Amino acid sequence: MKVLLIQPSRFRDNGLLDKRKQRWLLGMTLPYVAALTPPDIQVQIKDDMLEDIDFREKCDLVGLTFMSHQAPRAYQLAAGFRRRGIPVAMGGFHATLAPEECQEHADALVLGEAEEAWPRLLRDFQAGQLQPRYQAAHFSDLKNLPTPRYDLLDLKRYKLLNIPSQTTRGCPYACNYCEVTQVYGGKFRHRPVDEVINEIQEIRRLTGSPFIYFVDDNFVAKRRHAMEIMEKLIPLGLVYGCLATTNVGDDPELLDLMARSGCLHVNIGMESINPESLKAINKKQNKIKDYERQFKALRDRGIGYSVNVMFGLDGDRPGIFDATVDFLIHVKAPVSFMFILAPRPGTKIRDQLLREGRVFDHDWTKYCGFKVVFHPKYMTPSQLEEEYWRASRRFYSPLSIIRRLTTHLYSWQMLPFNLYFAWCVRRRIQPLDYY
Repeated sequence: MKVLLIQPSRFRDNGLLDKRKQRWLLGMTLPYVAALTPPDIQVQIKDDMLEDIDFREKCDLVGLTFMSHQAPRAYQLAAGFRRRGIPVAMGGFHATLAPEECQEHADALVLGEAEEAWPRLLRDFQAGQLQPRYQAAHFSDLKNLPTPRYDLLDLKRYKLLNIPSQTTRGCPYACNYCEVTQVYGGKFRHRPVDEVINEIQEIRRLTGSPFIYFVDDNFVAKRRHAMEIMEKLIPLGLVYGCLATTNVGDDPELLDLMARSGCLHVNIGMESINPESLKAINKKQNKIKDYERQFKALRDRGIGYSVNVMFGLDGDRPGIFDATVDFLIHVKAPVSFMFILAPRPGTKIRDQLLREGRVFDHDWTKYCGFKVVFHPKYMTPSQLEEEYWRASRRFYSPLSIIRRLTTHLYSWQMLPFNLYFAWCVRRRIQPLDYY
C-alpha cells in the first residue's frame, strides 16, 4: 500500500497556481505525518508549490493538510484524485475547524491531533472500513513521538535549512484571532526533555544542519522545561530560533541562558501598540509600556528578534500605521512581519464579525494575511489595504533600514533579509508569502 501526502499550494490573484523552484523554510507537518505512518505502508511527500502533481500517480490513498488560504487548491487536488477513484483524507487546521465544508471534498477527515487518529484511519482503510471522520478521544501526552521524516524531502529545495522541531503544544491565552487553543487545547503540554534532545540529534544526523527552529507557539512558556532543554543544547553547539511572547524580555536569567544555548532569533507576537486594539483581540499578556525595555533586553544579549504586527483590529484608526512604524524604528526592530487581520474559521473574531455582518468576502484564497475580507471599524477596506502596504514599504525603506541598524552582529545579519523584504513590499508581495 502506498500513501501520497501532498502540501497544497495556493492560487494567486490572477487565478494561476503559485509555483516556485525553492522555498525559504521547510514545514514539519507532512514529515511528521509520514513518521506516524506504520512502517509496512509506503509513503511519499510532494510539495505542490515546488513540483507538479500528477493525478495518475500510483497510490492507494492521498493525504492533504492545509491552511484556509490553501483550501481551494486542496479541493481541486482532491477532486482530481477522487475522479480516478483514489480516496482522499484531509487534516490540518482548516479541516479541523471547517469540517462540514471539507467533508464535501474528502472521503475522510483527521480532526485535531494525528498521533492516534492517523494510524487508525490507515488501518481502517486497509480493512476496507474507512470512516468519514477520525478524532482522538484525548490530546496526546507528547511522549514517544517519532522523528519527522525529513529524509523524504529534497532539502536542496529550501534556502534556509532551519529544521523544525516541537517541544510543547497548546496555549492558555485566548487571543480571539488565533486557532491554536481550539485545535491544541487551552493549556500547555510538553514533551520529555531527553526525547526532544534525542530528536534534535537525530535530525542533525539526517540533515547535517546545525539550525533548529522550534515551532512551539511559545517556546519558553513552560519556563523550567525550556531551561532544561536549553541547558542540554549548549554542548550540542547548535543555533536555533523560536517563538515567544513579549514578556520573554522580563526574565534576565532565561534570556542569558537563551544566548548561551545558541538562540539566534525570536519571533515575537507584539500585534499592536494600541491598548484598545489589544483589548479587542483579548491579547492581555502584552504590556505596551514594557515593549521597549523587553526588546532592549534581547538586543543587549545579542539575540535577534522579529516583531509580528497586525492591522485592522477594532481599535485601529488611520494614525495607527505611521505610529507603529515610528515605534518599530525607534526600538530598532531588526525585522517586522506585518499582517492584515484574517478572520479564519474557528476563531472568535470571525464569529464576532459574522454576527455583526462585517465579513464581505468568503474566498479562502484571500485569508492570507495581506487581503481585506471584512469591514474595519474605523476605516474603509481599501484604506486598510493601501495603508498596510504603505506602512510595509516605509518600514523597509532605505532610511528605515539604516536607522534600525545597531552595532550588534545580528543586526547586520538581518540586513540581507531587510533588503529582500524591501524588494518584496515594493511589489506588494508579503515577505512571508515567499516562505
